[in-house]
Amino acid sequence: MREYNFTGGMPDPGSFPIEGLIEAAGRALRAAGGDTLVHYPGDLGNITLREVAAMRFQASQGTEISPDDIAITNGSMQALELVFRAYVEPGDIVLTEELSYMGTLGLLRHSKANIVGVPNDEHGMNTDALEEILRDLAAKGQRPKLINTVPINHNPTGMNMTAERKRRFIELAEEYDVVILEDECYGDIYFEGDPPPSLYSQAPAGRVIYVATFSKTIGPGVRMGYLSAPQPVMGRVMANRFDGGPSALASLILAEFLRHHMWDHIRKTNGIVREKLATLLAALDENLGDMISCIPPTGGLFAWTTVPEDTDMGRLMAGLDERQVRCTRGQAFHVDQKDIPNVRFSFAYPSLQDIRDGVEVFADCVRAAQPSEAAVA
Repeated sequence: MREYNFTGGMPDPGSFPIEGLIEAAGRALRAAGGDTLVHYPGDLGNITLREVAAMRFQASQGTEISPDDIAITNGSMQALELVFRAYVEPGDIVLTEELSYMGTLGLLRHSKANIVGVPNDEHGMNTDALEEILRDLAAKGQRPKLINTVPINHNPTGMNMTAERKRRFIELAEEYDVVILEDECYGDIYFEGDPPPSLYSQAPAGRVIYVATFSKTIGPGVRMGYLSAPQPVMGRVMANRFDGGPSALASLILAEFLRHHMWDHIRKTNGIVREKLATLLAALDENLGDMISCIPPTGGLFAWTTVPEDTDMGRLMAGLDERQVRCTRGQAFHVDQKDIPNVRFSFAYPSLQDIRDGVEVFADCVRAAQPSEAAVA
């Protein structure tokens, strides 16, 4: 039986730049020489890739950033883990979207943080709700250690925080003196115009720790992310790093490739992903129509679908598993693991035909999980 994989945040395998990376590897190795590669990279990582990250930020955000304020990490997840190690002790309060990436929630649970969910909607984290939570905590003499957010191409919902909410978000963080952890790992995957300005580019220095990655446009197997923060914040975070830094070899090869091909590659990848999203949305509409809803994302790799409220989610997911359709149950993303009527599709990895065929099976399983179908069975 054919498997239809709509799970992880993976780009189209055909977009992986094999030949470009092979050529970049030869140039990078010849230029670096053996002496560079027999040394440990250091906590901040390879300077060449840090310079590329700074170039990427300036080009997309219109704001200069120093390579000295950037640390290369083994994917964005290591960046998040380093920040949590530096800021979160057991019992500390951390605010995050009520619907958040399950990997981040896993890290916070491992840190034994007191995770408080802030409602989010089609415009990102609800700042009215955030203000109420911060005010209530302050009245009890409590202050969160961090506010974690994915404001652009949110995982799992695909939504974007509006400019007005970003402005208010920063004001609240300033008023209540809380550090913002901005996870922008999908910021380069944008379909409509230019990506909106980050919180990091707008907030006072030291208020926001910025996390991004190269993995979502190249491939998660590359494991190259980075974080940005000024001193003394960077020093506090790097005090918890003990791995000697990320691979200098991988950093040099990736930097050489991106210096010459970054924007062409991003445009190519975004074109492929945009077509796959359109195919997914058309297939959902054709097979399920008004039975489910899905607000089209303007970027990222995920589509967040809402099935009928009375859907038997256990039966739906069991049916999908039996028929080899791999989607992610909404419950996995809820701060309190509430069983909500949502399913997340990652649409960039499967082929166009697999998207069409997989959604057809998904539709069969949704119908089979409705109360009337259960009663007949």
